[in-house]
Amino acid sequence: MKRLVEWPGWILGRSLAALRLVVVLGSMTLLVGLGLALIRLKMVGQPFAFRIRTGWCRFALWVMGVRIHCSGAPDLSPGTLYVGNHRSFIDPLIAFSYIPKGYAVGKQEVASYPVVHAGAKLSGVVYVDRQDSQSRRTTKQVIADLLRAGMSVLIFPEATISIAPQALPFRKGSFEAAVEAERPVVAFALELGDPERDFWYPEGLFGLYYQCFSKWRTRVYLHFFPPERGTVGETLCKQVEGRINGKLLEFQLQHWKGSPRSVA
Repeated sequence: MKRLVEWPGWILGRSLAALRLVVVLGSMTLLVGLGLALIRLKMVGQPFAFRIRTGWCRFALWVMGVRIHCSGAPDLSPGTLYVGNHRSFIDPLIAFSYIPKGYAVGKQEVASYPVVHAGAKLSGVVYVDRQDSQSRRTTKQVIADLLRAGMSVLIFPEATISIAPQALPFRKGSFEAAVEAERPVVAFALELGDPERDFWYPEGLFGLYYQCFSKWRTRVYLHFFPPERGTVGETLCKQVEGRINGKLLEFQLQHWKGSPRSVA
């Protein structure tokens, strides 16, 4: 009898998640097609694509029921490296809702996702094969060149999604690029409100999507730190990693039920 009582809620939740997916993918396809057409006709440039990306990210998060509680404000100076911890596939959408201009560094696998890849190409994504040392070196140089040219870059230096309370060890390459280019680093800490339903455990993409977005509201806690500079990339990397981990623990103690250490 209990299972029969739970069925209406389960069906409504799945229906809500499915409707959200249709709206998000439909709007992405429409905007990507429009943007590519306008750029090929040379009617608009990259700044227009960035504005479209920001608007779509905010719209998509609203559709998916994501409520962001943000503290601090990102320094939007040109040529800034933005770095943060990585929790789920919506992290870039969250970050670009507050960072209106800039390129992103993404994993090479994204290039195999047809619509997503087209949108990524349109809005400025630098792909890196994290298993290939030459690809990592090339990406590091591209980041440094973009920063020198006054273009901002977003990267998640864990290089993968983490479900542990603290961030995985950061990779230092992007920090070395910022030091080389003599540009600032702006860090942000991002935490999800419900680790049991929001964390991306390795159970399959669609299963995880329905788990997260079949509920009415997903809460996200976000904090931007002031810009930092350094002379040694590895040292700067460790400093930023420590600041982010400290803020994650603060979020967990404030907003998680029970002990944050129990999730590891």
